[in-house]
Amino acid sequence: MKNTLKSILVLLIFVLASCSDKNSYELSINIKDLPDKSKVFLKYIDSTNTPITIDSTTIVKGVAKIKGVRATPAMHYLFFENANGNIPVIIEKGYIEVSAQKDSLMLAKIGGSDQNRWFASFLKTSQGFSERANGISNDLQNARANGKESFEESLREEYTELQQEATAYEISFAKENPGSLISVLLLERMFISKSVDETTLTLLINALTPEIKASEAAVKFLKAWEANLITAIGSKALDFSGTNQNGDIISLASKKGKVTIIDFWAAWCKPCREENPNVLAVYNQYHNKGLEIISVSLDKSKEDWIAAIESDQMIWNHISSLSYFDEPIAKQYQINAIPATFILDENGIIVAKDLRGAALGAQIAKMLP
Repeated sequence: MKNTLKSILVLLIFVLASCSDKNSYELSINIKDLPDKSKVFLKYIDSTNTPITIDSTTIVKGVAKIKGVRATPAMHYLFFENANGNIPVIIEKGYIEVSAQKDSLMLAKIGGSDQNRWFASFLKTSQGFSERANGISNDLQNARANGKESFEESLREEYTELQQEATAYEISFAKENPGSLISVLLLERMFISKSVDETTLTLLINALTPEIKASEAAVKFLKAWEANLITAIGSKALDFSGTNQNGDIISLASKKGKVTIIDFWAAWCKPCREENPNVLAVYNQYHNKGLEIISVSLDKSKEDWIAAIESDQMIWNHISSLSYFDEPIAKQYQINAIPATFILDENGIIVAKDLRGAALGAQIAKMLP
């Protein structure tokens, strides 16, 4: 009986040990130009953007090792005593290797685990884009210094094409690597910058593997994305009300037209102010056909808000709580950057978002021929 209990206990210990090791990782850092006993710190950036030290070790004969347990992949950073900068590395179960020179940490080689191989591949291509962008920037400075205006315009076009090429690469990377943490981070950036349309983003998000969707970065991003779906194209616009510049309460429901533009802006927002003449032209052309506009300001100063309305001849409906990005309607519509616009049909359904210039006029012309 005692032997049987002893056998069960040994087996249980073995099972528990096996379970505790299944998510273990080993990080090997090769950096031979730092003195022995120099400290190495593995840090994680928390939700408040604060670096938190996860572990630390020392260098022995150019090598440092860190072991731990990590259930899902997450971006971490290596910091070194006696060296400037840091090295981003994805911590996940398995073997991870980093090789670097102390004076060029940004050129570190990362590999070993699947996530870090994907990361290394992405970095290699991205560095190529960065080098090309720096070259264009240098050429642009020289062109300005030498008064070559025609050359400046050509360089700006080249830079725009480079940006488009980089965005296309990031979309392609996310599509081809749905199990990569980098894909999640790229999709989050596309979402925040609004550089990719919602349809494309939806397809890429849905293609992510269940394993990567369980990562902390993906959980955080998907939460924001799901909130965004409330104001996605095809959704019914959320009603709201607020105070206009005269102190009266107005609502979306009371001011809605055959077509309605909800415009988030501010007096301090240069792109918003630059777009206002185009919005005014569209309003003047289509207001008699049923176009209404409600502009929601993210200003903090009532004087600046009213002055901008008068200066830009914004002869439509206005709302503001003068609360900057704490504006309740902006929060309701998940606004984290301006200008931002929503175009509604007569039923209050969002049919388009964030159109400017000729694209805005074309959309309204299509809805109010």
